[in-house]
Amino acid sequence: MGLAASQARLLSITARLTSNEYESQQISNAKMRLATQSQEASEAYIAALNNTQYSLIAFDSTGQSVNTSLTVASLYEYADNKNQYILTNAAGKALLANKDIRNYQTSANLDEFLEKYGLNKTFKTLSMKTLYNQLKDLKKYDTYWHGAIENYPYSQEQWKEDKRAAYSEYLNAQKVYTAKAKQEELSPGSTGSSDITYAKALANYDAAKKKYSGLLSYVAAKESMLIDDIFSNSNNNTYVGKDINGNDVSVNNKDLYEKYNEYKTVAAQYNTELDKVGVNANKAFEYDDQSKAQWYTNLWYKLNGQSTSNTGLNNFAYLNPKDGISEFSGEINFSNKISDSDSKILNSSTWISNALSRGMVNIEMANYVSEEMTIEDVEDPFVYNLKGISWTGKIYSSVSDIIEGSNSKAIAKAEAEYKQKNAEINAKDEKYQRKLNLLDTEHNAIQTEYESVKSELNKNMERSFKAFQG
Repeated sequence: MGLAASQARLLSITARLTSNEYESQQISNAKMRLATQSQEASEAYIAALNNTQYSLIAFDSTGQSVNTSLTVASLYEYADNKNQYILTNAAGKALLANKDIRNYQTSANLDEFLEKYGLNKTFKTLSMKTLYNQLKDLKKYDTYWHGAIENYPYSQEQWKEDKRAAYSEYLNAQKVYTAKAKQEELSPGSTGSSDITYAKALANYDAAKKKYSGLLSYVAAKESMLIDDIFSNSNNNTYVGKDINGNDVSVNNKDLYEKYNEYKTVAAQYNTELDKVGVNANKAFEYDDQSKAQWYTNLWYKLNGQSTSNTGLNNFAYLNPKDGISEFSGEINFSNKISDSDSKILNSSTWISNALSRGMVNIEMANYVSEEMTIEDVEDPFVYNLKGISWTGKIYSSVSDIIEGSNSKAIAKAEAEYKQKNAEINAKDEKYQRKLNLLDTEHNAIQTEYESVKSELNKNMERSFKAFQG
């Protein structure tokens, strides 16, 4: 072989060696990527094994415990013999579904709120039911009337406050007097300090009763003066405002006052009916499902405070994760806007588990102890103070109704994915290894050929050099 031919052959072999080594390097890199993928698959499987799933313990009507996957929906869903919990943000606002928020915002009082959950009332008497429903229809005119005169001296709100204080004093004096009277009955003919305290209690009772009656008369007279003032002022012949749903309201003051007087008349009739039966306004009826009624009364208390009338406290926030998905993977942004992902969050066990375990939400438990309610205004059966209700903060890991366990579904899914991924990786790895073996064999053959050509080239160069010297 000539010198030029040997050099050309050597260059060709060198190129083949370079190509062979480059291809081997590419396959080695691919095998390394497979190793990384295998590690990732293994980590995902281990994560699934370590993944905690929370279950909620509830009890059915027979008292048997029932375990369900913990979600916001399962936590909030009413059931017999079930403890009541609610999620809150750092500010203590209840995190609610859109439906519950709308029910609260469009309810003028607790009665309307409970009706939205299908709760029906059974009254003590048929007359009581008829009068109650009449009052319910006329209640809006009472509210409008208060709005119509609120800018006048000695506003209706001040009247209500004065009446409430006087009525409370009247009830307290009556309670003391009754107790002392009972004591005297138990000890007839007794003398001494008992007689003095009895007389004092009776005097306080009479004074409080007169004060309350006098205040009602004063209010009626003052109201009559205001009516003349309103009706004589042409600029105020129509009340303009908004109802509980935010709709515009426009009512002629004369018609408004007639409806308001009708409301007061029916209220008086209703109170007479209550006295006949011997119950307060909050005892006039019972709900067909007392346990369910208490459940949603507790919720109302959390959102609205102690009053059964809508105070506008709005102690709630919408459920709205920042990433907008049910498989919560980041921080939560609690806003006052309705979230489109409401249903996803409500039914996601992953979302609530992560939110609780990462401390992004708190959990509170409702407690109720039966206590006598306080009537705020005898003319308004829809308004009284809620008592005996409280919401207590809990550490989620200490809540006995929430149990921790492995997520069997997630583990099964991760195991199947892990096996499939490993099978794919092993198949590719075997293919790459066969190719590497072929390249290695080829590389050895090319290297041998390279050494042979290089040796022949060196000999040719030595012969040529000697010939040139000779």
